Amino acid sequence: MKKARKNMKQKFAVVHRPDETSRQLKDELAGKLGEAGWTEDERQPDLVFAIGGDGTFLYAVHEYLDQLENVKFVGIHSGTLGFFCDYRCDEMDLCVQDVTHRSPQCESARLLQVTARGGGQEKTIYALNEMRIENVTKTQLMDIDINGSFFETFRGTGLCLCTQIGSTAYNRSLGGAVIESGLPLLQLSEITGIHHRAYRSLASPLILRPESVIQLRSASFEGAFLCYDHLCFNLDQETEIEVFQSQKQVQIARYRDLAYLQRLRILF
Repeated sequence: MKKARKNMKQKFAVVHRPDETSRQLKDELAGKLGEAGWTEDERQPDLVFAIGGDGTFLYAVHEYLDQLENVKFVGIHSGTLGFFCDYRCDEMDLCVQDVTHRSPQCESARLLQVTARGGGQEKTIYALNEMRIENVTKTQLMDIDINGSFFETFRGTGLCLCTQIGSTAYNRSLGGAVIESGLPLLQLSEITGIHHRAYRSLASPLILRPESVIQLRSASFEGAFLCYDHLCFNLDQETEIEVFQSQKQVQIARYRDLAYLQRLRILF
């Protein structure tokens, strides 16, 4: 149950989708919060509002990646529904009333830490939903190690590794399982795997423990992309990708008492 509180004046920032509707909603929200005594501070906010959809929410998280310990996020729909967003664009007054007078239930979501190595270089990135390796130009061959032990060799377009909160995103479109909130599991799913008499991999989503470490190795990732959330970069000299759940966490401020399965039913 949400608890009432006095209007605690905080600093806020608004990240919005680059369309006219979202821009107008941003101005409306900033004005109402200003009237409530809050201060807009894009550099060091206490609360970040993401106006748009799930893609905008992911963008906001990456914008404040170095401040996650001190920032909470609130999502507002300005178009289609999103899993991260609790308010519709016509509920701005309710949103302002909640954030200024109620204490949220904070949902913590750990980020994936992804390190690409090769050619004497190392690059580390973070993802809230998922990371995936995709190669649409040729068959990508990868050896999969889990917790230091060889698991299998994969041949196909690529692989997707998602978090619990990312299980309803790209993973779901691959036929992966939706993981209920509170189960900080990982899920590895194939992207167009090749299966015949000569070559065969698991061909099913694999649910992994929270502490699992996954290594994806290949003699060549030429033509492949490493995608994470809404971002990606091409793999060139890299030969190994290591993934595990980091200690970085996103704090999602929930002001509405919606159970996970109820939220799931509404969206899908």
